[in-house]
Amino acid sequence: MAKIIFTSRYFRNPKRSNVGKLVKYMGTREGVEKLPNGIDNSPATKSQQRLINSITKHYPESKKYLEYKDYENNSSKSNVTEFIDTFIERNADRAEELNALVTYIAERPGVEKLGKHDCQRFLNQYVGKSKAMVSKLRMVLRRIMRKAKKQKLIPDNPAEDIVLPSVTQGQRRPITDEERAMILETAKTHYAGTMVLTMLYCGLRPIEIRRMEWDWIDFENSILTVGKSKTKAGTGRKIPIPPQLKSALIEHKLKNYNDKYVFVRVKNNKLPMDENAFYHVWHNFKRGMDIANGATVYRNQITKSTLAPDLEPYLLRHTFCTDCQAAGVPINVAKELMGHSDISVTAKIYTHMVDEVFEQNRKRLAEYAEQKQQKEVEVVQNLNHPYLKIW
Repeated sequence: MAKIIFTSRYFRNPKRSNVGKLVKYMGTREGVEKLPNGIDNSPATKSQQRLINSITKHYPESKKYLEYKDYENNSSKSNVTEFIDTFIERNADRAEELNALVTYIAERPGVEKLGKHDCQRFLNQYVGKSKAMVSKLRMVLRRIMRKAKKQKLIPDNPAEDIVLPSVTQGQRRPITDEERAMILETAKTHYAGTMVLTMLYCGLRPIEIRRMEWDWIDFENSILTVGKSKTKAGTGRKIPIPPQLKSALIEHKLKNYNDKYVFVRVKNNKLPMDENAFYHVWHNFKRGMDIANGATVYRNQITKSTLAPDLEPYLLRHTFCTDCQAAGVPINVAKELMGHSDISVTAKIYTHMVDEVFEQNRKRLAEYAEQKQQKEVEVVQNLNHPYLKIW
């Protein structure tokens, strides 16, 4: 079947009907050759087997996929395709880490039939979505087509000049006081409480939380030094640990889950969290918080939530930045604490002035004006001194 599998883990809880639109379009468009009954039970090719070995070597968790079990039982081309497609669907943004994936997508049959109209038409299906999400889709699509061109499968890159459709400029927000109170209360008893508090009080990214090691923490001086981050600017930055988080981390360490990693998988504490494990824990924490806040539950399922639908881990990082602003931390210092490579990123958060910050700065301006006025009075008094009188 001529198709391109094109998905990204940036979609939260992705559905095939949402992130698989290009797959459906390319698989059913006019001119595509279809296999009899849609299934190819012939043995997998050597190149497919090598790719599967590479995937499972770099990402052992993929062996838990049901599609991999099917492949083990019957290593047919059809089962190979199902497994690889599933892996790409869940891990498309890891293409940089496993270059063979992009090559595989770019070299699939039918890619030479794709034109600019097809690529633009696919992107146009995301009208009204966030600019960040659609931009990521365009970026990955361009990279796939660039690879196909390099392999001389297509003469030109049909995705090079495609434009973004009408999109929305989404903005993250800090958590509300009510959300903060619920988070702090839930953290007292939930097994992921220390992890959530670390994001709130240190502004760590989810990927930094997953990689966080005990040797990052200097308990004596209450400093957290980020070992390996998503960006060069984020790696090696030092963040102060407030007393309430320090006590939680000490208590967490005493549980001896893992000697190296601070936060580990629930079912296997010998391994650090992968992304799926991280979001499973986060959603479990949210569930506990929601139920405690009065959510409607039917047959162990929340049917009516009390939480905002946009309450996600990155809001805690955003909140840390606004807390820095409220505490009077200079923007250049906040940039370093956040691990931003460009101060303009920090500035976008600092410009969203909360009421508390406005009131603090109003008082500072009033005090400054009063000090200036007092100085002027002293200057006038000095001018009236007999020895300084101006004739």
